[in-house]
Amino acid sequence: MTPLIKKAVTLSPEPETAMWFDVGQMDAKEKLQVPADILMNLPFKRTGIVGLDTTGKDFALWLTQGAGSVTVAGCSMWHKKYLDPYVYVATDDGFKIYKKDTEITIEDVKPVHRMVLATLSRLANISSGFTCRPQNTFINRKRQAKGKSALSFDWVTVEIGERKEKNSPLGGTHASPRLHDRRGHWRTMKATGKKVWVKQCKVGDASKGVVFKDYKLKEKNT
Repeated sequence: MTPLIKKAVTLSPEPETAMWFDVGQMDAKEKLQVPADILMNLPFKRTGIVGLDTTGKDFALWLTQGAGSVTVAGCSMWHKKYLDPYVYVATDDGFKIYKKDTEITIEDVKPVHRMVLATLSRLANISSGFTCRPQNTFINRKRQAKGKSALSFDWVTVEIGERKEKNSPLGGTHASPRLHDRRGHWRTMKATGKKVWVKQCKVGDASKGVVFKDYKLKEKNT
């Protein structure tokens, strides 16, 4: 777990429900255009993102995938100021943004939305990551019985790097892996070359154990 994620989980509601990514230092960009598919297809249903903005201040975002929508929440961690949540929706007339059921304009959420665009754009090109589970301690069990968030977590870190297309197997079998989360990802159809979005899912055999993952971004080799 990175220091930024460790800090973010103390400020995030139910951090164990998200897959966390540390995107590091963000670059200043005058204009940023991100394809709609990237904006609407999160790598996980609930995606937590931490990083440093262009001034070096740390931030946390938690994005939740809906049916044709994404809910954005988060905070500026350096002074623990929470952002007003908003939702962006893909429609036939383009993107619409809502806050508390009231339609607003992009200008109303521009600084935060630019950060969302930048972080999702980076996740689409390079990915690696973190998920947590509450430690089985007396204090955690007591807090959870009262409906409160846990105070301590277990983490597993996995570095993924660039996605690579894999050839179809020629035959044979192999043992089922332990149950784990497979992130949402793009798959290129071999017959047509068309890219299709594969949703997040669970794969593997729970009887052989459960793997909990988290991801840290690894820069593309140049």
